Amino acid sequence: MTRRLEPHPDVIVIGGGIIGATIAYVLARRGQRVTLIERETIGDGASAASAGIVSPLDQRQYPTELQQLLWRSLRSYPWLVGTLQEETGLSVGFQQWGTLLLAETEAEVAVLQELGQWLEERGFTAEWLDGPATREAEPLAPVHVQGGLLIEDGASVLVPQLVRAAIVGAQQRGVTVLEHTAVVELEVAGERVLAVQTARERLPTDAVVLAAGAWSGQLVAPLGVPLPTVPVKGQMALIDGSTRRPRHIVGAPGVTGYVVPRADGLVWVGTTVERGRWGTRPTAQGLWQCIDTARRLAPALLQEEIHAVGAGLRPGTADDLPILGRVPGWRNLWVAAGHFRLGVMLAPVTADILADALEKDSEDEIPARFSPRRFLDPPAES
Repeated sequence: MTRRLEPHPDVIVIGGGIIGATIAYVLARRGQRVTLIERETIGDGASAASAGIVSPLDQRQYPTELQQLLWRSLRSYPWLVGTLQEETGLSVGFQQWGTLLLAETEAEVAVLQELGQWLEERGFTAEWLDGPATREAEPLAPVHVQGGLLIEDGASVLVPQLVRAAIVGAQQRGVTVLEHTAVVELEVAGERVLAVQTARERLPTDAVVLAAGAWSGQLVAPLGVPLPTVPVKGQMALIDGSTRRPRHIVGAPGVTGYVVPRADGLVWVGTTVERGRWGTRPTAQGLWQCIDTARRLAPALLQEEIHAVGAGLRPGTADDLPILGRVPGWRNLWVAAGHFRLGVMLAPVTADILADALEKDSEDEIPARFSPRRFLDPPAES
């Protein structure tokens, strides 16, 4: 997968997950010379453990700026998927299932009915189903379900395959990809990054984009810049869906995880939220939580075989908001990290706004709420 290109790149993207791969692809489409560096294997890490949900959900708790990015990104997914599949000939397993959120209590009925109205006001199609209609729509739902909100726009994608397609599409446009290549340091002078030093070589560049997930903060720490990205471990199980598979992505207000059908015939079940945990080996406690999610959302799945288990490290931040923009104090160093549980959903819009910012050398179109400068500001007095 490694190919070298001269002269030196306009942009080096550090990180080969869904965010870095999509950024590299979009930059290449715009005529930039790009090198992407990945410390492990492309598509491993958080991408391999991801549910791949691409759906409006209950996102009312997010600030308006983040909601707007989500809607824009979700609506651009069909274009991204269609373009990548056409250009590369690779399937990414994108499939529209619809998302069904289950109500177990009368209080949850009220919550979901309000959510349906909120989503419809924002242009999405949501339909309330009573208990029998919910069971008819989703035979794997629990027998005691009080009702469900069916969101037509729910889809899932096989994230490692999407990442691979983005990388292949980028390479077809001249991007150099360096796998199993650790970044040792950023070589700087004045207010600029001159080169990226890897364990193998020095790579001069005009600009750098940090898209290294939870590791992004570590890469800029020697520069004296606070970029507090933290790992948030998420565990999951893949269940054989050859006999029983849900017809929809299934969730519930009282359940932190989801049950997600996949185009490859497996069913994804998860996830845990373990802030500050670096290890990627599943634990008994974490897998118990995943199985309990299946019990509550689609109990018939408990009779099926477990195909695989795993865990990934999602990049979190102190305020659970993405970090997008120019790294303070550095004119040509940019960051796209901290997407937490929204990396897959936000990948298309993140790539677009970072590409725009690099082309214009301006942060004006990036919401200030996501700027890394927020970590420099003193806390507000109470």
